[in-house]
Amino acid sequence: MQFALIVAALVAGVVVTQDPAPGWLAYATAQCPAGTRITHMEAKWLVGQNPPQSFAFFSPWFGIDTTDNLNLLQPVNPWLGTSWSMYTEYYQWSPTHNKDSAQYSVNAGDQLFGQITFNGESEQSYTLKQTDVTSGQTSEMVIPVQVGSDGQHKNYTVQYIVYEKVAQCNQYPPDQKVVFNDIKVFCNGVQVAPQWTTGIVENVCDFKATPVSSSQVEITWNIDGVPPTQKQLERAATSAIYKNNRIDHVAMNRAIKKEMNIMKEKTN
Repeated sequence: MQFALIVAALVAGVVVTQDPAPGWLAYATAQCPAGTRITHMEAKWLVGQNPPQSFAFFSPWFGIDTTDNLNLLQPVNPWLGTSWSMYTEYYQWSPTHNKDSAQYSVNAGDQLFGQITFNGESEQSYTLKQTDVTSGQTSEMVIPVQVGSDGQHKNYTVQYIVYEKVAQCNQYPPDQKVVFNDIKVFCNGVQVAPQWTTGIVENVCDFKATPVSSSQVEITWNIDGVPPTQKQLERAATSAIYKNNRIDHVAMNRAIKKEMNIMKEKTN
């Protein structure tokens, strides 16, 4: 009975929305000029220092989105509670669909190089590639462009630099900064200088995105900063377990085990 209650509490309240989504912390965003699409975006960054081991899940990443903010392509670099990893991901809000490329472990200090490339009008697809420059390991996949309600292929115009997922402040990396550099954006095959604007979705731990230049954005936080609320932590637990509207059974079992240990400690 307790297991059922825990699972129900953890997966309840998932709401369909769009980007920027609940769970995002600080982000920077820019757009291609009107009438154009993103044909290539790339960026480099270093894997952060190892934070304390925990049940926390969070990730720095960059990505591109359709004009309606419902189709996200992203090279990601999540902390999985005990180690860092890298892969690429596609998330579609409607109808809900998620796909990941092969996941590989990476080490603190490794340089990552992410690339997203349009494969042309006839192909109507994007190639996503994430490379650990330090080890030489690459993860990639090809994602078709969704056809919209008007019968036309959607248009990718929005660029994002993001840190995502709520955790306790002292669970984030102790270096308290990630710098995305050598950012390059091409719209209709022409390199542009992104005009970054910034925002915050979940205001925790003093997360802040700062454009240093059109080709460099840094995201900072404070491990001694303003902590998340209980509701923010509950949403974070739900998103880790009910990832992209599908149950992650490994995360669910870990969360159940954690909750049962807490109950056991309270009764001893």
